[in-house]
Amino acid sequence: MAMATTLGWLFIGRVISGIGAATMSTCNAYIADTTPIEKRAQNFGLMGAAFGMGFVIGPVVGGFLGEFGPRAPFYATAALSFTNMVFGFFILGESLSKENRRPFELSRANPLGTLLQLRHFPVVIGMVLVMLFYNLGHHVLPSTWSFYAIESFDWSPREVGYSLGFIGVLMVLVQGFLIRWVLPRTGLRLAGIAGLCFTIIAFTGYAFATLPWMVYVAMIPGSLGALAGPAMQGIASAQVNDTQQGELQGGLTSTMSLSAIVSPPVMTQLFAFYTGADTPIYFPGAPFVLAGFLTVVGLVLFVRVTRNLNIGESRKDLPG
Repeated sequence: MAMATTLGWLFIGRVISGIGAATMSTCNAYIADTTPIEKRAQNFGLMGAAFGMGFVIGPVVGGFLGEFGPRAPFYATAALSFTNMVFGFFILGESLSKENRRPFELSRANPLGTLLQLRHFPVVIGMVLVMLFYNLGHHVLPSTWSFYAIESFDWSPREVGYSLGFIGVLMVLVQGFLIRWVLPRTGLRLAGIAGLCFTIIAFTGYAFATLPWMVYVAMIPGSLGALAGPAMQGIASAQVNDTQQGELQGGLTSTMSLSAIVSPPVMTQLFAFYTGADTPIYFPGAPFVLAGFLTVVGLVLFVRVTRNLNIGESRKDLPG
């Protein structure tokens, strides 16, 4: 992307970058391989905290490097990615013991093949559906937040940046620290329910906020909603055997990627309709109402799927 001279070249770079995003699945599978079942959700939360720190620091560093030219941030990112690769290659050992490895099968190395394998695990399929609805709603934030803030409160780009930095810091605190205290005391099921409820409250607050301070208040339950993701991942991870953790994480990431394709066009078009000159009702918060409804659907599914679940039991007796 740094060397791109045409828009097409830039898009090719983005495609390659998207393929590289598969490392998130590998990182989560590594955690599952090396962490006891009862500790996985907390460590999944640490991954989220690391992402949140990057979300706060990255734009600041990128903006600073942008002063040296629009290509400088891309070169810096390439250097960081290379450093990350070298660290992983030389420092991180293989996480999966030889007895838990299985031959590579092309038929399973795709989203459909993964889902066909995971159909043996009803709870996992349920979590996949919950995460689908959860992420369909959650993608309202990256797709419409800047438009919503500028339209509703006439925020400048700097003020939008402050709001993103604020929620990023809160997310780091919740996923990096609070979640490690909460989960052992509440269990994964209650933490997941609480996280989804907090998310619904936050979306409702964003939708009907009339003053900027209301948005910042709504960010507090919004950050507590981060309890949901690690809880769902922890529940799903506990259901499959040791040879299928990578496959599971790939399937979950594919679900999130699907939501990232479907949700933004829907949310932005809904925002455009309710803020356009011909709209029958002016309502910039409309996308957040839809996001809240999708999260409610996810909450209902989550409660039903986990109703009689013993989280501590791993389903190693099922086909692998």
